[in-house]
Amino acid sequence: MEDVNILSPGKRLRQIRKMLKLGQETLAGDKFSKNYISMFENDKRAINAINAGYLANRINTLAKKTGENIEIDSSYLLKSNIDIAKDKCQGWLSEVDNNLSLDIRKIYENLYKVIILSSEYDLIKYRARALYLKGKYSLLNSRYECAITQFLEALIYYGQENDYNGISEIYKSIGKVYYLQKEYKQALIYFNLSDSILEKSKLVDSSKRNEIKYYRALCYHDMDDDAMAKRIIKDVNMENLKVMELAEKVNNIFAI
Repeated sequence: MEDVNILSPGKRLRQIRKMLKLGQETLAGDKFSKNYISMFENDKRAINAINAGYLANRINTLAKKTGENIEIDSSYLLKSNIDIAKDKCQGWLSEVDNNLSLDIRKIYENLYKVIILSSEYDLIKYRARALYLKGKYSLLNSRYECAITQFLEALIYYGQENDYNGISEIYKSIGKVYYLQKEYKQALIYFNLSDSILEKSKLVDSSKRNEIKYYRALCYHDMDDDAMAKRIIKDVNMENLKVMELAEKVNNIFAI
């Protein structure tokens, strides 16, 4: 898969030069020697920001003359392989997060590429996010066993990053899987874990905690423990149609 093959800065320059069918002397112009271009392309010498800027402008100018639609900036020749990997992972994840009219095949392809690059370059937070999103789409497609496996794998990496919001989100998602399987007691365990993580973290998100309380109340309601569901719902400070509907259900039971 070509997208996950990251070239060194020198190899990036060589690739563009060959696309434009330019010789090293032509690219060097008046500022550099052919030997300088050759050493850089073969990773035998580094490049500074000034020289990278010159080469980027030279490439853009020559590309216009040949009618090629190529335009780069100096960062393309300065960024490390890890920087490029981060940019690629972020781009693929953004496409999935923003749901830019991607079909399911393209979504899984993006996530697969993120997992490959993040594994190669030890980009833990991107791997965690990709695995979480895989679990999310497995959940949406009712592939519950796959979803739990993917969520639990993502949990390992969120834990390594001490990402408490991510950990809480994973526990909540696993709770949803068990709820949809009507395993309400098991679901409650994970909803409680999700809430506990948020409570202990310094970044307390009241909207997230209210959402978790809603799911906890829903579990108790479906286990016919409407007294507990009512107590939890009373603590939920959220103008949300789902919460109001559940509260109405519970209150109607006690009104009978």
